[in-house]
Amino acid sequence: MSILRRIIFVVFEDFQLLDMSGPAAVFHATSNFVDERPYEIVIASSKGGPVRSSCGVEVGSDTLATVSVERKDTVLAVGGTEVGLRNVVADRDVLDWLTQSAPAAERIGSVCVGTFLLGAAGLLDGRRVCSHWRSCDFLGKMFPDAQVDAGSLYLCDSAVWSSAGVSSGIDMAMAMVEKDLGSDLKARVARELVVYAHRPGLQSQFSDVLEAQSRRDGRFSELLDWIGLNLHMQMRAEDLAQKAGMSHRSFLRHFQQSIGITPARYIEQLRLARAKELLESGTPVKAVPSNIGYRSEAAFRTAFVRRFGLAPLEFKKLHGR
Repeated sequence: MSILRRIIFVVFEDFQLLDMSGPAAVFHATSNFVDERPYEIVIASSKGGPVRSSCGVEVGSDTLATVSVERKDTVLAVGGTEVGLRNVVADRDVLDWLTQSAPAAERIGSVCVGTFLLGAAGLLDGRRVCSHWRSCDFLGKMFPDAQVDAGSLYLCDSAVWSSAGVSSGIDMAMAMVEKDLGSDLKARVARELVVYAHRPGLQSQFSDVLEAQSRRDGRFSELLDWIGLNLHMQMRAEDLAQKAGMSHRSFLRHFQQSIGITPARYIEQLRLARAKELLESGTPVKAVPSNIGYRSEAAFRTAFVRRFGLAPLEFKKLHGR
């Protein structure tokens, strides 16, 4: 049985288990749908042997020095705790192996704060990369020659891939599978694992609605509650301003300052979040638009795809009860 590609995960003491196991499950699942196994999973560490993750689960590993990278290999550095990361970026054997292996590999990448490991190995200069949103400012200060994008789920700049916090490693792995084996097989893997078939890499790590609601103050509290209860209605900014007891212009300015996004954007994101709930509960796709204030199914579908990267029907098939 031939092996098309190897996926080499670089782990260390106190690594984040999901950073490795999530993408590994994606690559492994491809073997359910093809005659020959497309990927081989390799786990490697500085000294080899059992390596304990941050949650206490140990995994076996090969010694990095015994792993010779070839042109069809993908190298992925995972993230971990702050202490674990500080220790591994001080390990010269790991950094030298990454530096020497990068030119030979088909691609090299990181999951979550594994980006710091690539940076310490000198592999981020001039590259556009992302990491967990909480770490992006520090990443930019540590490696000023890198172009750090704090919003994206994952990025690919030439042969260097990077992903954001934890589960976004799954999204990056799905994108790699699509690149290697096509969109049809990727969709079958997504159904098998019950994950999104495609979340665009440039989709934000953040929920505008949750971020906005976390900043709500007394001025707009009642209005936000009213909006949430009346999503089926058409809402004009002029009418919302009247409800808030403000002029149209003053309302737009103060809403943006207080909530952080425009009223129109807030309403759209709230409607789409509600759409997901309806689809997950089994509501027919055709019934969703009128429930959340869209005048046509086409407009709803366009907004849903733009936001989530897949059509409402595809989402329902994956997540509906």
